[in-house]
Amino acid sequence: MTAAGRHPEQVQRRLTPDLVNQWRGRLGARVGGQAGDPHMRWSGVDGMATYNPLVELSADRPAEFGAMMYTRTLTKCSTYSTLHTPFRLERTPALVRERPYDHLIVLVNTLRGYSAVQQGPQKHTYRPGQLVFVNLAVPYRHHCDAVSDPVGMVIPLDLLGRQRHVAERARRPVGSDTVLSRAAAAFVTRFAIDTAIAGRPAPPVDTELAAIDLITAALAEVQSDSRHRLADDSLFIQEAARDLIERHHRDPDFAPDTVAAHLHVSRRQIYRNFEKAGESLAALIASRRAETARELLISQPGLSIAEIAQAAGFPGAATFRNRFRAQYGVGPREYRKLVQAGMDPSAATADSLRSRM
Repeated sequence: MTAAGRHPEQVQRRLTPDLVNQWRGRLGARVGGQAGDPHMRWSGVDGMATYNPLVELSADRPAEFGAMMYTRTLTKCSTYSTLHTPFRLERTPALVRERPYDHLIVLVNTLRGYSAVQQGPQKHTYRPGQLVFVNLAVPYRHHCDAVSDPVGMVIPLDLLGRQRHVAERARRPVGSDTVLSRAAAAFVTRFAIDTAIAGRPAPPVDTELAAIDLITAALAEVQSDSRHRLADDSLFIQEAARDLIERHHRDPDFAPDTVAAHLHVSRRQIYRNFEKAGESLAALIASRRAETARELLISQPGLSIAEIAQAAGFPGAATFRNRFRAQYGVGPREYRKLVQAGMDPSAATADSLRSRM
C-alpha cells in the first residue's frame, strides 16, 4: 500500500505518452502545433536542477524525473497548468532569504496520489479537487508520491487585502470542504486552464480581480475554521520574523512590535518564541542593521557615518556606533580606515574583541 492507503497500480509514477496526451486532452490543448506544446519541459537530473530556482527538488528516481508546464503572466497574477512525476520540493529558509518572493500559490490537483504540504510544524495531506494555498514568502515542503497535474494561480500577497495575514500565518493550507471552497477550486481549475494555454485570449483585468476576490473569500473561510489552527507555530513565527527582518530592517521604524503586528500575534508571544530559542528579536534586528552598515562602509566610501546609519535603519548615529562597536570590536570609522589601509578588518576586530574579554 502507498502512504495514502492506495494500491500502487492505482497511481502513475512516470510520464507515459498516453498520460501526456490524456492531460493535454483535459486541458483542451491541440496535440501538435504551437498551441498544443507546453511552454516549458524538464527531464532527468538536469531538469530537476533547473525546474524552479525558488525551491530545491529531490526524487527517488532522479533520472526518471519529468515535467511540463503551460504558464502565462497576466496583468495582476499568473496562471499555470503542470504535469510532473513524483518529487519532494522544499523552499528552504536560505532560499527565502536569498530569493524573496511575496506571492501565494493556489493549486488544485485532479490525479490520484498522496500529496502533502507542510508550512510550519505540521504536515497536511490533500485530495484531488481540493483547494490548496502555499505562501512562497516563508519556508515550506511539498511531497507528491505519484504523477500530479496541479493547475492554479500565483497571486502577489499585496493583492489579498485584509486576508493577506491569513496567507502569511501557519494555518491549515487546505481549503475547507464547503460549497465556497469547492466552487473556488472549480473556478481556479477552469480559469488556469483557459488562460495558461498559448493562443487563447487574455481575460479582462476585472476577471482577474474577481478571481482574486474569490480566493480571498476562501482564505477568510480558512481563517474562521478555528479547529485547524496549529497547536504550536513557534517555528513558523521564527522563520517569518527572520524573513521580515531581512526585508525591512533598513526601515528605522521597524521594531519587534512591527513584527508582532505583521504576524498578528501579541508582543508577548513573539518575545516568548524567541526566548525559547535563546535569542532576542531586538538584538537580531540590530545585528542585521550592523551587518548592512558594515557592507555599506566597504562599498560606499563616500557616505558619511550618519548617512550609513540612516541607510542601515538605525535611529541615530550614536546608536549605530555603539551597536557596531559591540558587534565588531571597533567603531565604524576605525573599521573603514582599516579597509582603506588594505588591512583585514576581520582580523583586527577579532584582536580587539579578544583584548576586551
